[in-house]
Amino acid sequence: MEHPKLPGKWWRPVESAYSGVRLRGLKIKCPVCGEAGIAITRWIKGPELKPVYILHITYNKVRKLCAPSEEQTYQVRKDVSISERDIRNLMECRKPFVLFSGGKDSLATLIYLKEVAKRARRRLTAVYVDTTAGLPENTDYVKSVCKYLRVRLEVVKPKTDYFTLAKQWGIPSYGYRWCCRELKIKPIEEYFKNIKKPKVVFDGIRALESNVRSQYIPVWYHPSFKCLSVSPLFYWSDEKVVSLINSNGIPKTLLHTLKSSTECWCGAYKTEKDFLKLYELNRDLFHKLGKIEEESKNRYTFIYKNGKKIPLKKLEQQILRQGK
Repeated sequence: MEHPKLPGKWWRPVESAYSGVRLRGLKIKCPVCGEAGIAITRWIKGPELKPVYILHITYNKVRKLCAPSEEQTYQVRKDVSISERDIRNLMECRKPFVLFSGGKDSLATLIYLKEVAKRARRRLTAVYVDTTAGLPENTDYVKSVCKYLRVRLEVVKPKTDYFTLAKQWGIPSYGYRWCCRELKIKPIEEYFKNIKKPKVVFDGIRALESNVRSQYIPVWYHPSFKCLSVSPLFYWSDEKVVSLINSNGIPKTLLHTLKSSTECWCGAYKTEKDFLKLYELNRDLFHKLGKIEEESKNRYTFIYKNGKKIPLKKLEQQILRQGK
């Protein structure tokens, strides 16, 4: 059997993850060799846009691997899809988990997968990460939704809390995002180490979220979770997401109106508007973050606007002067 001769044999676990799985939406005509193959994307550290490859598999073994050009890759991303049939096939041969943050996209994903799992006669498990830097209200909401939907919920936490890490390493920023790895990926990774059965992980990523995410494909191998990661709502519109939520009697929450992540207030990507809202919603968390900011070793502030740093202490003074 011919195998691709690439350094590190990175495709070996990918080969195993796809073994016995039928994913019609990823099966395309390879633009490189013209044969039928499966489109995959490979996670590598660094570039936001990950490379795409075509696996040519025979009898559950990789026979050949092709690397499309940039132009060919653009077409490959347009050709792939993910259907309910594909999702059911995955659930029938893998233990299904869904990453549930409490946000609208992950909520719609949970609702959708609950019904698919029911038809596939499989038990779905939701996994929520208490990052230790989120709004307590968000954790309460996640628990109430899972209770309402009768979905099993697993809550995981980082070994060391955000505030301790921020004192040691400094506040996370766009160019220094230690938070995602330490507060989210590692706790999930540790949880999945105890799952011995073959598994599949679903998430709420959608193409409309950003230009970068629009260039993803809906199924890929997650090197930390050691399994396939699937985005079942990848091609859904905003209207379809909202419609599904509204049609299922799900408890509503003010948190969805923030248009910002509420399960992690670590600092990266947060704006002045976000912190003004946080001051209104949870002043204790606002002050805890302000203290971290004052003690930060890297001298970062959470808000950087028009080339200037705006400490949270100064923002609070502005709020009080304005009578808010």
